[in-house]
Amino acid sequence: MPKEHSKGWLWFAIGLSVVGYLLIGYEIERPETLKLLSTLGLVFGTYFYVVYQKENISVKQLIYLGIFFRLLFLFSTPLLSDDFYRFIWDGRLWFNGINPFAELPTYYMEHANEAPVGINTELFNLINSPTHYTVYPPIPQFINWVAAWLASDSIWLSGVIMRIAHIMAEAGTLFLFPQVLKAFKVNVKNIAWYALNPLIIIELVGNLHHEALMIFFLMLFLSHYLKQKWNWAAFAFAMAVAAKLIPLMFLPAVLLRLNLKENIRFISIFTISMLIVFAPLIEPSFFRGIENSLLLYYQNFEFNAGIYYAFRELGYWAKGYNMIALIGKLFAIGVTLAILIVSYISYYKKILLSEAFLWISTIFALFSLILHPWYIALAILFGTMTQYKFGFLWSFLIMGTYAGYSANGFQENMPIITIEFVAVLGMILYEIRKYRYAKLKAR
Repeated sequence: MPKEHSKGWLWFAIGLSVVGYLLIGYEIERPETLKLLSTLGLVFGTYFYVVYQKENISVKQLIYLGIFFRLLFLFSTPLLSDDFYRFIWDGRLWFNGINPFAELPTYYMEHANEAPVGINTELFNLINSPTHYTVYPPIPQFINWVAAWLASDSIWLSGVIMRIAHIMAEAGTLFLFPQVLKAFKVNVKNIAWYALNPLIIIELVGNLHHEALMIFFLMLFLSHYLKQKWNWAAFAFAMAVAAKLIPLMFLPAVLLRLNLKENIRFISIFTISMLIVFAPLIEPSFFRGIENSLLLYYQNFEFNAGIYYAFRELGYWAKGYNMIALIGKLFAIGVTLAILIVSYISYYKKILLSEAFLWISTIFALFSLILHPWYIALAILFGTMTQYKFGFLWSFLIMGTYAGYSANGFQENMPIITIEFVAVLGMILYEIRKYRYAKLKAR
């Protein structure tokens, strides 16, 4: 195909992406399944086309295109997720001097005289888990506080302020990507896999999920880690945990790679940073809320949990009831052991930290009882730094979970979930075998 002709198709694909993102950001409601899945199919189709044309685009252009796609959502109100209403709720509480972990939202409806300005029935009716404690750590809560400070009476403007923070975090991630990819000896243009990924753009920016903040600090950590700047690496890692607790699962893999002196320095700075940043929230209610949320996560809630559902069916067959409490505990123990084993093997076999992080985050996601689309953001991030591509297939298939929403509520679509997990597990096994064979042949 002539170069000019190829560029024409490239611009056409980018134009279609713009249309798709505008529709998702401003027009299509979550229950509109056919419209939503068709538009998601459009943006993923153009995504794969543009990525495979990445050699015709400079790294700077890929970064700016990724930022441009994210900016398209700047003035939108999330239509596919209602989580951000809880962010606003938490921010308004904290701005008024009330720890967001102190009470359940229902408490303020029952004790209206104690509710500060902005904590009202209108906002209460929009949040999705009013009978559960908040789960969001300090950095997101600080952004929520800023939104409450600058937009105390506007839900829309609060969302815009939060989105500015998320776009800035994503821009920071994209500008850090080239040096990290170079350090891991990966083609720098692989940045396209993350920069243009529709799941990342829609969920982390459009729907305001905090993985955007966590990923920025993880990238900052990797940048300093690869330069052996342990002080800054430890600080950045602490900030990643303060954005979302999930990165704690990477800590064993990190510490195994440091000598005794480096370990002491890393743990000391990490601990001090954590204590400082968590200090404004720490009180008995904070630990109660976190404990309550973790118990619910592993013993009550279920969503898009393909492997768990297989075990659940065995439980029904063996005992005649849903054994989620037992299975959840066993999964938590099993995943913890698996993470420790992968951390040790990756260190012993001198596997790059990026690949170790990929397998750890993949194991965590596969055995989660709740797997929303944005929960696999780490598999996309670390897949970009390795030769494994299953995360990008997964990013497309997991969006099929939106088919479960309708005007009548939510009902999981088991055939879609089955296709998702069978296809992803199949690709994981295929890629492991493929690259293992390539290594053996290279010897």
